Amino acid sequence: MNTVVSRRNFLRGATGTVSLSWGGIRILAGPTTAQSAEKESQIPRLTQPFVYGSAFYRPPNPPAFMRREMLKAIAQEYKFNIIRIYSSWVYHNPARERFDFEELEEVMRYCDEFGLRVLLGIITEDAPYWLEAAHPETRFVDAKDQAQRLSGSGNNVSGGWPGLCLDWEPVRQAAAKFIREMAKVAAAHPSMYAYDCWNEPHLEPSWSHHFSATTEEMLFCYCPRTIAEFQRWLELRYGTLDRLNQAWVRRYPDWKAIDPPRVMGTYSDWVDWRRFIIDRSTHEMRFRAENVRAVDSRHIIESHGAHHPPIDGLTLPGTNAWRLAEVVETWGLSLFPRWFGIPVFAGAAKFEITRSNAGHKDFWMTELQGGHGNNGLWRSPKMRPQDIRFWNWLAVAAGAKGIIYWTFHAEATGTEATGFGLVARDGAPTERVEEAARNNRLIQAHWDILKDYLPKPEVAILFDPDNALLAYAMSGNEDASTESFRGYYKALWNADLWADFIEPASLGKSRYKVLIAPWHLLGKKQTCEQLRGFVEQGGTLVLETGFGLFDERFIYNPVIPPNGLHEAFGYREKESYYIYSGTEAHPLVVPRDIPSLERIYFEPEIEFSQPISVRVKAHTFLTPIELSGAVPIATCQGFPVAAMRKLGKGQVYYFGTNLGASMAAGGDGGLGLLRALVTPVVRPTVTSDKLRPRLIEGAKRSLLTVFNDKGENQAARIELPARYRRATDIHSQTELPVEQNAIRMTVPYQDVVVLLLE
Repeated sequence: MNTVVSRRNFLRGATGTVSLSWGGIRILAGPTTAQSAEKESQIPRLTQPFVYGSAFYRPPNPPAFMRREMLKAIAQEYKFNIIRIYSSWVYHNPARERFDFEELEEVMRYCDEFGLRVLLGIITEDAPYWLEAAHPETRFVDAKDQAQRLSGSGNNVSGGWPGLCLDWEPVRQAAAKFIREMAKVAAAHPSMYAYDCWNEPHLEPSWSHHFSATTEEMLFCYCPRTIAEFQRWLELRYGTLDRLNQAWVRRYPDWKAIDPPRVMGTYSDWVDWRRFIIDRSTHEMRFRAENVRAVDSRHIIESHGAHHPPIDGLTLPGTNAWRLAEVVETWGLSLFPRWFGIPVFAGAAKFEITRSNAGHKDFWMTELQGGHGNNGLWRSPKMRPQDIRFWNWLAVAAGAKGIIYWTFHAEATGTEATGFGLVARDGAPTERVEEAARNNRLIQAHWDILKDYLPKPEVAILFDPDNALLAYAMSGNEDASTESFRGYYKALWNADLWADFIEPASLGKSRYKVLIAPWHLLGKKQTCEQLRGFVEQGGTLVLETGFGLFDERFIYNPVIPPNGLHEAFGYREKESYYIYSGTEAHPLVVPRDIPSLERIYFEPEIEFSQPISVRVKAHTFLTPIELSGAVPIATCQGFPVAAMRKLGKGQVYYFGTNLGASMAAGGDGGLGLLRALVTPVVRPTVTSDKLRPRLIEGAKRSLLTVFNDKGENQAARIELPARYRRATDIHSQTELPVEQNAIRMTVPYQDVVVLLLE
């Protein structure tokens, strides 16, 4: 067996999986123990165990005359152990059969000299102009049949964006050759460590650089080759045209008559179209990885995401991170907290989603904002030393094994110019880079605690991507879904609990005590059966309005919840009210003369009696229920809208509104409600009313990270497990007294304190 085939087997990570690729059907098997051990022995190791560094080179930045001294400072002054190189296809392949890697080799020689390792980007989404000129038919096409000419973009100043469609053979051949030629060059250097196999995977043109774009201009790809691949995918999925016609409620005469949906209004065809696009993205990741492996079997293959379903949208980017992470050996994320104003709970959710996507593999924060964010004249608040500390230690507490900044030297040109640098434009040090270096030293010094550490959540959040796709097909956006997930995670963050995000395929091997199923409109039979089994075996299940509203063909179910759950769970939904909600930008205006009975449509309040007495605003839907065994726990205008039932050894809670979106929209009622429901079942190891502590437990000593996500200083008392007698602030080296198994401490606003517990 040659190297490429054996690596393919390793990269898929699943035994006997049938996978459709551009070349047809192939069967990919998982690695043997011997193969895994051989791979492990071949991968070069860093001298410092925690991966810590910065993006460094993206043409034309930094200028050539500054590169060697900057890399020397990175290695010797700041003690980083890795840099990231972002160099694209269009830049290195200026003409057919001509490759220019001179600058890449220059940077890698300096890294060889200073003992730095390199994370090398595989950037094929910037295609060469000579290829477009030779094959203009390979341009991406949107739902309006508009082809995307190659151009520049804010983070692709060398042009070639958004690339060309890989469903065309000339593009695949040229991309494969570029990947292999670059990997040959890089693999020869001692500094070569890992390939960033795909930067922030997404269907590239969907992240439009237009100042305005319609929905149809954000949907890709409708070129003839992709449509033909979609038709073939459907034929393999359904087997016969009759089965597809039945599923889609159509009367197609043949497969070639099928066109992907371009306007909203139907569900089954839209969901299938985006399922295909998601599969296609997974095949693209595999295409990149396999071409690296064709010439380099020794170095790590990594990738990292910038959007994080289910708290971010899934449909337009067109990827499933669980499937992408199966292809690579390390998975990661991008995070720009000050650029995008990301709330702390949402940033924590992104870490936990990334860890969940990675499974048993390491995950890195592959891009952390280094300086201010920039978009032309606009600038975000810059990263402060406290932000460096905060996000470093939140990543570590969530289980990350690497942190890499974007970027070391401020961007040079394009709309990102002046932004993101850890150091000043002339290379002078800043408080940011000094704080980054300091935290690197502290992280490395506590590797004995961190090396085997991963959170072990007892709470899981269930995500079936088909529900997000359905939300998009219904509304043209996924807001009802993403906001529901954000709200439930916000409640868990404030309850000091870690959570895993899981797919339905993981339900059968669930080890969790609490399972939350936000915005889950599809009542798939297997999922329903597994959820019932989870409750009967002792789990606590949380459902909300519309659970099982549609069947697997996206047909409105006559009984909700379906598949016998209305009898098992003791409630049945009646017709819902749609709730009109305001936003901060557009506050809700209730008409003055509206009859009192009609006010139910305008953010009515639900009155809960259990597990605590609290009032919560309805959101999206308000659903009255009939009870047949469940106990009512909330009412609105006199009718029941929430219930609880014990079943077997466990219990199920149902909320007749989009409680997650209600919590995301603000107000503490829902947060307190969920905390009162969950914490009697799963008790946090450490907790606080004002601060957010997280314990990183080691065999002999541990770290307590205490985060203040508020806008002012906070003081609190935190109880510790009884075995700890001594607490030392690792940043200030001051000792805090441990009295009666507790410490009292103050954490500055938007900052973190890290204590070594012994």
